[in-house]
Amino acid sequence: MQHTIDLHIHSCYSEDGEYTPETLVEMCADANIKLMAIADHNTVAGVEKAIKRAEQLDIRCYPAIEIDCTYEDINFHVLGYEINYKSPDFQNIEKNIRTQCIKASYEHLTLINKLGFSLAEEDLMKITAGSYWSEYWTGEVFAEALLNSDKYLTNSLLSPYRKGGERSDNPYVNFYWDYCSQGKPCYAEIKFPDMKDIIDLIHANKGTAILAHPGMNLKGRYELLDELIPLGLDGLEASSSYHDAATTKYFYNKAAEKGISITRGSDFHGKNKPSIKLGQYYLA
Repeated sequence: MQHTIDLHIHSCYSEDGEYTPETLVEMCADANIKLMAIADHNTVAGVEKAIKRAEQLDIRCYPAIEIDCTYEDINFHVLGYEINYKSPDFQNIEKNIRTQCIKASYEHLTLINKLGFSLAEEDLMKITAGSYWSEYWTGEVFAEALLNSDKYLTNSLLSPYRKGGERSDNPYVNFYWDYCSQGKPCYAEIKFPDMKDIIDLIHANKGTAILAHPGMNLKGRYELLDELIPLGLDGLEASSSYHDAATTKYFYNKAAEKGISITRGSDFHGKNKPSIKLGQYYLA
């Protein structure tokens, strides 16, 4: 179901996003979305472009970012809203993550080829050429290279991601979750900042810190939320395309119990998550 608020949208300034910030604002206008935010991964490079286009189309666009961080060695995403996006703090976040991501890309390549593939750097560079993160090969990039190669049409490891397969709804990102995410066989460690430090950084830049898609990152360990909220979280992304109706209601109730805010966002990316539409999520 589509709604008129979407505070979690990724542009081409995210390593896995497709559309320009301006195009996304226009798409929101077409979808009757009146309140939006471009919350790119670890960068604010697209914020100003989105805000300027939104002003022209009479849409409210918050300056935002989604930052990778950790708590007790578990990876999380924290959204920062209404931040001072011109602060050098966010440029430093991007520089740190970018340096590590380049190194991790080559580790991914080695590990994925150990599964029986023979990808070369050139195969990946063709996909990322011209992108803002051209030197970073995400799990989604590896999936795109593999699934669009004639050499692997009958490879059994890839069959779940092809049409009709059980992981074919969002094949590229599902490949990432299955092979390249934390704890999976092709995971390459990146040392993300501590969650408390990121929350403090967002607050220092006049922002609001929200835990992104908690139902996904806290799956099977919701009790951990009672440790995370006291770190200074201002709210939870209760409505997310990753949450079913019951999960959405749980986090709405949890936020009410703790006296913190809730936000709504689709986590729209474009081609890497084709089943996710702008403004798509449940309301409690």
